Amino acid sequence: MKKKVFLIIILILVGLAGFNFCSGQTSKDKLKEGDMIFHISQSQQSPLIQYATKSTLSHCGIIIEKKDGLYVLEATGTLRLTPIDKFINRGKGKQWWAKRVIDDPIKIKYKNLLGRKYDLSFKKDNNLFYCSELIYYIYMTQFNIELCEYRKVSEYNLVGIKDKMKKRGIKEDQLVIAPIDIYNSKKAHNI
Repeated sequence: MKKKVFLIIILILVGLAGFNFCSGQTSKDKLKEGDMIFHISQSQQSPLIQYATKSTLSHCGIIIEKKDGLYVLEATGTLRLTPIDKFINRGKGKQWWAKRVIDDPIKIKYKNLLGRKYDLSFKKDNNLFYCSELIYYIYMTQFNIELCEYRKVSEYNLVGIKDKMKKRGIKEDQLVIAPIDIYNSKKAHNI
């Protein structure tokens, strides 16, 4: 029995190793346009992302301010604006974390991105986006800020998931960015 409990604790710690929790959850009132928001998705691919990246985080988006409130620009099915409460409520345990890159007020140009399909094969430069690539793209193209470097898929934990990757056309030598890579960016800070 003690061995099982010890093994479970070790697995939890290993799973959290790539994720630096901020101390306390940010208030929604402190969020502004351009802030990055993260949660634990409940999608089917979330456990695979968590496993491969050794992180609890599996989804992210970027805050957009509109007259009627805060929205999250995110890539799920298609690129869309989701009311912030809906985004938060969709996350596991309604937990979320936020980071800021630019302290000054900014405006994100996003309308030309809306409606694009989600990139299921996580390809770079194919005019489609997955969640963390969308955030990277916005900061790079609109503010000339490189949040992090692309990494080869082979740098992640792929044990036992290579067949699933192959079915989706994901190759080990292709370059990707995971939500945890964006979260751990040295250009971002807690709010």
